[in-house]
Amino acid sequence: MKRILTIALAVLMIAGCVLSFASCSKQELYFGKSFTPADDQMGVLLALNAKTIDVGVMDSVMAGYYMSQGTEFADSLMIVEGLTLATEQYGIAARKGSAFAKAINIALIELAKNGTVDTIADKYGLKSEICIDTTIEVEDPTDDEMVDFNYIMDEGKFIVGYTEFAPIAYKDNDGNLIGFDIELAKAVAAFLQIEVVFKLINWNTKEYELESKTIDCIWNGMTITPERQEQMAVTIPYMNNKQVAVIRKDDKDKYKTTDDMKKAIIGAEDGSAGMSCVVKEEEE
Repeated sequence: MKRILTIALAVLMIAGCVLSFASCSKQELYFGKSFTPADDQMGVLLALNAKTIDVGVMDSVMAGYYMSQGTEFADSLMIVEGLTLATEQYGIAARKGSAFAKAINIALIELAKNGTVDTIADKYGLKSEICIDTTIEVEDPTDDEMVDFNYIMDEGKFIVGYTEFAPIAYKDNDGNLIGFDIELAKAVAAFLQIEVVFKLINWNTKEYELESKTIDCIWNGMTITPERQEQMAVTIPYMNNKQVAVIRKDDKDKYKTTDDMKKAIIGAEDGSAGMSCVVKEEEE
């Protein structure tokens, strides 16, 4: 009897796996044969070099950096010319209803006015992408919005959730965390006279991290979307970005448009703006 139950259970498990696979395989895509998620954008580049995907969709800020730095990726990969999948802007997210987002706005505007932002951006080749509107007047916070802000100030620090992707946030040869967003966050912290701490997170669980207060803001090349503005307190835009397609140089004549990619395996960071360009949202 025990052996029969074991066999039956195994059959059910196999059936479950088959059903699960079938569900994933029915994922609707805007283009491509199938989609493979990556833990981060670096994973997309690694998958391209490993030939486990054919096309990677990612931020132009990161793609452009790696395609111009004389790295292993620059030797083997390229951005598809003339193909922009989406245009967007980066913002920083605090908890919904928190005045901390307004405090960051004030800091960004002042740091843009005094040239600090341009100095940092120029260091990473991003000066032309900066889009901080210094004419914006930040509204005074309400008493309710001050609750979370006071919590952060009482802690004496704010915790930034980030993932590694150059030139936004990455490690140098000595293992030090550097990058445009890292240096900008430090400049904002100095302006607010508060300490900043950086915590590596899973991008797909960033909202949970924010709400559970394991981080106080998401500051990592985050695309501003209506959904995120509804869920969180998002700052003014500070950088322009595009979603682009990256391919192996050997395939430069094979993939020039999304129509050419109908039989390709597409990869992007799980939960990212790049993934939204490929995978259609499921209707509830």
